[in-house]
Amino acid sequence: MGNNRDTLIWGIHPILETLKTQPTLITEIFTQERTGSGRLQEIVNLAASHGIPVSRTSRLPSPAGPEPVNHQGVMARLKSLPACELPDLIDVPENSEPTLVALDSIQDPHNLGAIIRSAAGAGATGVIIPKDRSAPLTGAVAKVAAGALNRIRICRVTNLADSLMQLKDAGFWIFGAEGGSGQSLFQADLRGKVCLVIGSEGKGLRPLVRKHCDFLLDIPLAAGVESLNAAVAAGVILFEIARQKALIADQGNKLENPG
Repeated sequence: MGNNRDTLIWGIHPILETLKTQPTLITEIFTQERTGSGRLQEIVNLAASHGIPVSRTSRLPSPAGPEPVNHQGVMARLKSLPACELPDLIDVPENSEPTLVALDSIQDPHNLGAIIRSAAGAGATGVIIPKDRSAPLTGAVAKVAAGALNRIRICRVTNLADSLMQLKDAGFWIFGAEGGSGQSLFQADLRGKVCLVIGSEGKGLRPLVRKHCDFLLDIPLAAGVESLNAAVAAGVILFEIARQKALIADQGNKLENPG
């Protein structure tokens, strides 16, 4: 059955989400014998409705990687995980205010999956990931993202600094997360076309990437706390961006509908 971790996803929720949103990505599903789960049966029924073969086996495929896999009795093989090109994220309606997330050397698949999940939850329209020095889009990422991979566009780029320049030329403001040296998150104006850049878990933003940021953001922390995990920091900032944009949208609605 193979063990290509780049084409296998696992877990009930990620597979259900893929079946509901992009079933054509799935080529085959594997389930364990005698599972007896109602949600597993839902997966089997949805697969049948889309003509996707289901193989029942006592031993599921083994994805490559050192960490144990909590597969919940089901795996799916994909053609590929969804991706888009940078122009797809840049080409937006004139009056829209999209939020993008660019990841600079995020190499932990759990952090990558968590950031993608937060980005989707906060209403971001896309995540930009360099092809080098970044965790690949594997089943481990899909599992942590909990279905969000199918609800947000993922863009793989060759050069992140060049991509940020293209975004700036298209009218995006580039905000880099930089603990301890940037402007307070809660004093920053995060409206308009925004791209948030999150640096690596250990070293943060690379110098060339930092150079292309218009502003650096710092999350105020309680005394004695030096920093936040990259995924947590991304979530905090993304939802502050969403809060500010929602506040402005609500004010606009009140002006259009007085009383």
